[in-house]
Amino acid sequence: MGTGSVAFVWGWEWDPPFVAAIVVAELVYVVLWARGGIGSRRLRLTPSRLTAFTAAMAVMAIALLSPIAVNGERLLSMHMVEHDLLIWVVAPLVLVGVAPMLDRAERFPAIVRNAGGHLTRPLVAWVTSTILLWVWHAPLAYEWTLADETVHHIEHLSFLGAYLLYWWPLIGSSREMDSLRTNGARVAYLVAGMMQSALLGALITFHESVLYTAYLHVPGATPASALADQRLAGALMWFPGAIVFTVAAVLVIRQPARLATRAA
Repeated sequence: MGTGSVAFVWGWEWDPPFVAAIVVAELVYVVLWARGGIGSRRLRLTPSRLTAFTAAMAVMAIALLSPIAVNGERLLSMHMVEHDLLIWVVAPLVLVGVAPMLDRAERFPAIVRNAGGHLTRPLVAWVTSTILLWVWHAPLAYEWTLADETVHHIEHLSFLGAYLLYWWPLIGSSREMDSLRTNGARVAYLVAGMMQSALLGALITFHESVLYTAYLHVPGATPASALADQRLAGALMWFPGAIVFTVAAVLVIRQPARLATRAA
């Protein structure tokens, strides 16, 4: 991995409750997809929706069970890959799969629909995702996740939730699409998301000392190897996110309607 003398562990971390949750989520989705949604109004859900959701579950398993996750407490770069996969890959793929069902599910209580409407407003979604991304990467909060597995799980859930909100105005309801009425507005929204994550990645990359001192205590680590790994981690936040945002911007400009649930 080019991160110094810290040995990379090849192995999977099988967590039975988490595996069961992914399997149950996939089975429930398949049933809902086959019957055309949640409420009484039936939708013609394309195979691409099923493929997207299934891919999201597979990527989530890779992010949180594979050697990427196993090495997350040993290498900051691997921890960053976990985060990248959750926020740039899993969250948008989940929404591609479930957005039509959620948008037209009339059985949700009014309070839930109202809360969702406020939280998915573009400005609110951007601010929420930005705050959570930066707070969890503050050294004190980050090292808390390394010391407490429950907090680590909460971090992952909050990242996924925050970026489901972030991507919703572009992938989800046509009402939120209407709040970003032009291609320019949609691209500006994407750029705002890209810039804040790129700035955080740059700060991590170019910081002159080790931000997360827990990585100094990993067997085989040295200050030099920990700093090199930190710079790699910052780059992994910076560049893959920029690629995802660029692809999303191209899709928004070329075929904006295909991202909305009106194309279900």
